[in-house]
Amino acid sequence: MATIVYRGVDDTVSEDVDDEQLNYREDHWQVHHGDDEYTYIPRERVYTVQMNDPHFITDE
Repeated sequence: MATIVYRGVDDTVSEDVDDEQLNYREDHWQVHHGDDEYTYIPRERVYTVQMNDPHFITDE
């Protein structure tokens, strides 16, 4: 899973997606929502991106 937090039209948006659905392209992030549906987010509107690799999560 991955989490991207960015400035939306009206407020801050936090979106959880599969790692394969989130890609960086030259000057923007691209979130794939299925079929040919994408959200393109300019780099300057993105606050944070976190890739949550399940192989490194430990239970304590």
